[in-house]
Amino acid sequence: MPGAQWYWVGQRMALNGVPMSIKMFTWRGNSEELIKFYRSAWKVRGHGKIRENKLGSKVILGYELDGFYYSVQLDVSSPVVHGKAVVNPTPSRYKSSKKSLLPVPPRSTVHSKVESLDAGRQEETLSVDSRFDVSYIVDFYKNQLLTDGWHLFSISGDQQNSAVLNFQRGGELLQLTAKAL
Repeated sequence: MPGAQWYWVGQRMALNGVPMSIKMFTWRGNSEELIKFYRSAWKVRGHGKIRENKLGSKVILGYELDGFYYSVQLDVSSPVVHGKAVVNPTPSRYKSSKKSLLPVPPRSTVHSKVESLDAGRQEETLSVDSRFDVSYIVDFYKNQLLTDGWHLFSISGDQQNSAVLNFQRGGELLQLTAKAL
């Protein structure tokens, strides 16, 4: 929308292996005008499917065309509209994957894997659920990563309820946060 203030969250990223681009934006004006803008812009692109859902103060617009899904999520609860624009391929074009090079403790579940390749830097964030306590997780990763050539350069927290470990290997950095729930 002309006049919107926006910034990239991730120009080249992936959630569970599905590539996407995400922008956040704010716009001072009538939310209905913004909704009409996106409906109109998408209609002139082709005969794709347009969807609209409302959930409390949020409006979610979606548009599917030529194997891609475009969505705009708006929070219309204040005079300034806060939004997020996302583009990703349709599910038929990509298979979801949570595989990582990072070791995962036994009997633990990877909930999500977010990858980003922006400004020439590759990043990966894993969210893992484990039934083990924090001290076991800390020992597991110290053993695994030190064996794999990583150097532990800082550790904080009581290591019973929470811990933050920072590792480095050459130009690579790895931060591990473990928290008891």
